[in-house]
Amino acid sequence: MRVGIAGAGFMARTHIEAYRALNVEIAAISSPSGPGETIAEFDLDAEAYTDVDAMCEGADLDFVDVCAPTHTHLPIVRTAVESGLDVFLEKPIAESLADARELAALVDDADATCMVGHVLRFMPAYRRARELDIGSPGVARARRLSPFPDWGSNDWFSDPEKSGGIFVDLAIHDLDYLRWCWGPVDRVFARTTGEAESAHGFATLRFENGAAGYVEASWAQPSSRPLTSELELAGDDGLVEFSSAADEPYVRWTEDGSTVERPLARDGYQRELEQFVSCLESDSEPAVGPDDAVESLRLALAARRSAERGEPVSPAEVGR
Repeated sequence: MRVGIAGAGFMARTHIEAYRALNVEIAAISSPSGPGETIAEFDLDAEAYTDVDAMCEGADLDFVDVCAPTHTHLPIVRTAVESGLDVFLEKPIAESLADARELAALVDDADATCMVGHVLRFMPAYRRARELDIGSPGVARARRLSPFPDWGSNDWFSDPEKSGGIFVDLAIHDLDYLRWCWGPVDRVFARTTGEAESAHGFATLRFENGAAGYVEASWAQPSSRPLTSELELAGDDGLVEFSSAADEPYVRWTEDGSTVERPLARDGYQRELEQFVSCLESDSEPAVGPDDAVESLRLALAARRSAERGEPVSPAEVGR
């Protein structure tokens, strides 16, 4: 497989590291500012482009990996599928529901394979948490705390019209994960504080199955603090707790004592890209398609709308 990567920043570098463990050749990289530095950093034998259209036309590719800013996803995917290429697309699928729907329609009309990178579904600890039997769902809690991502080109993360803001860019990780675990959300109530570069938000969720959820996301952390995440899933027959800051990812407590589990496995980014490449080779459906990603975006947008209005919002209302 030969891939062309759209983007040369932080996420592109993350994907390059993952591809090194797979049977995938990075044939080309495109970035408006020029990808030469990234190509040199990883000692790649890849063609350099400043335009995705030129890359799709000039390079011999099997698929395009979109690691570019969120607001550029739709035109890049349009170019890729019109060039007959499949697409791996970093989350979120788009910054607006209109763009997301148009993107999904483009992929469907072109009969292209497109997977959206909701990576928590592939993180070993998060997958293990979903697999454990805790009985009927009761309460879920997820936190994701991070310094502001100031590495974005032209400071695009600080513009909600481009990034979608704290709920669409950051909280969507956990919103998607909890929706994957416990199904559709009936209602969301959210609050935010701080400006874009110091935004801190939380959302309470009511799932259609009657369970409750709490998601907290922050860009207000000091630069000295690494990204930290926490997860708690409680049911009527068990409790799962996870913290990225803990030395032991899982401790299972029973009447007979405790059992420590360390899910040492491949990195989540490698796992999701491996799954996508496997789908291309076997002509099968990817784990997270555009339609699924649209629903996770809808939930994130409902949280943002709730914070703006100061009242609960049903995701079903968004985009109607």
